[in-house]
Amino acid sequence: MNDLLFVYGTLRQGNTNAIALYLAQQADFVAYGWFQGLMYQISFYPGVVASNDHCHRVYGEVYRLRDTQSVLTMLDEYEECSARHPQPAEYQRVKTQILTIDDQLLEPVWIYLYQWPVADKSRIVTGDFMQPMQMA
Repeated sequence: MNDLLFVYGTLRQGNTNAIALYLAQQADFVAYGWFQGLMYQISFYPGVVASNDHCHRVYGEVYRLRDTQSVLTMLDEYEECSARHPQPAEYQRVKTQILTIDDQLLEPVWIYLYQWPVADKSRIVTGDFMQPMQMA
């Protein structure tokens, strides 16, 4: 099983919610990186959708999970996309490729992508949830 995870929102370093703290204890930081996608402000958290435009970047962090199955089970519950949640879920966990900031290709890497419509959501233009927001 793949043991790399890309996080871009409330699970990044600097967040103090219980699941971010859990992840920090259960994973090792690998690199800062980016995903080819668009980021939207969903609520107090972001959602990301894939993009075909190589100029669209979402920035985040890559972690190596120590106990992959246990951590992903916990995160699937947090993201409300486990089998016990109504479908279609808000998020879906998928494998993707991530480029590190110094252009090293990492794959496969788990990411949680947003599944619901974004037409009424504001786009976070910077692609970085931890930076001051620039909305479009």
